[in-house]
Amino acid sequence: MTEKSAQPSSDSFALPWIISSDSHIIEPPDLWARRAGSDGRLPKVVSEDDGDWWYVDGRKTMSFLGIQTGVRFERDPEKLRTSASFEEVPNATYDPAAFLSANERDGIWGSVIYPSQGLVLYSIPNQEVVTTSFRIYNDWIAEFCSHDPSRLKGLAMLNLDDPKEAIAELQRCRERGLVGALITVRPPDWQPFRSDVFEDLWAAAVDLQMPLSLHVATDRADPKTDEYRLSVQEVPPSAFINKDYQIRGALCDLIFAKVFERHPDLRIGSIEHETSWIPFFLGQLDYTYTDRPPRGKGWERFADPDRLPSDFFRSNCFVSFQEDPVGIRLRDLIGMKSLLFGSDYPHTESTFPRSREILVDMMKGVPADEVKQIVSTNTAELYGFDLPLEIR
Repeated sequence: MTEKSAQPSSDSFALPWIISSDSHIIEPPDLWARRAGSDGRLPKVVSEDDGDWWYVDGRKTMSFLGIQTGVRFERDPEKLRTSASFEEVPNATYDPAAFLSANERDGIWGSVIYPSQGLVLYSIPNQEVVTTSFRIYNDWIAEFCSHDPSRLKGLAMLNLDDPKEAIAELQRCRERGLVGALITVRPPDWQPFRSDVFEDLWAAAVDLQMPLSLHVATDRADPKTDEYRLSVQEVPPSAFINKDYQIRGALCDLIFAKVFERHPDLRIGSIEHETSWIPFFLGQLDYTYTDRPPRGKGWERFADPDRLPSDFFRSNCFVSFQEDPVGIRLRDLIGMKSLLFGSDYPHTESTFPRSREILVDMMKGVPADEVKQIVSTNTAELYGFDLPLEIR
């Protein structure tokens, strides 16, 4: 640890070192180009009047995020923007040593790392482009985290269009040192999570001890059509306000299809959907299971007559959140072992560089041992962080 990284504290209580369950890198412009040869369909950067933009398979996707971390705290929406040039992006978002140093100043000792542009790739219909792009990214993030694997834990990106192919990539990524995998939060309608085609994938995730993540904004475009699921021209407010819609559908399918009953050690998480929706969601799960008549496949009873759907959520699901004080007050209903704080560094909506301040305010009245669970040990146990003594 560096000298300036003394344990963060506040006037009310000493906040332990944080393990962020949801942090991001910014992919360098040449990440895919220097590894993909002449395949022009893979992600590449094009400079335009308003900034640098990623193009994938001929489609304009998004510009560079991470250039306005902390600007939202100025409370001036006019300063927020959605495009930038790569030259404006801090090197702490793509250089591992600088990444660690920047996050230390925010009280964060270790991070679970997700992509940025990589999230958008799920919206590209072309299966080959998506699978190849994911494989290249997975190699790069493994190299990034090899700088300090005790504090940097990378997640693979998986394309589930072909589950057998996804299993092979999951195995390869585990061998490369990645500790979990990102899958679509919303698969195509013809291949929902309740489908039997995913049985071997669930089993492989358990065998390899790879938790699976359902991150916001990873809706899968239908590879059987040419429908593109992302519009860079206009995004309605409802896309952000109702972001828990897809995760509720995914978890409902998984629970009612008895996936967790068949695979009791499988861990699947909700990432960046916050938490306040969960108590109502769990109540509706149980009410539907106990008080409504079955309607076809997917309504079978659990083997244990005393188990309820909400029990499987609390035993098998985890929830990464940023700022949700209401959810913290309802933590007993959600399940203490399910809650994981993530700073979302370095995105515009991140808590960086005020993560400590925000957490101290959000955790008022929460017992110290529970605070420690939420901000460090739950994430450490899930992803295998070997915590130093000052965090344990």
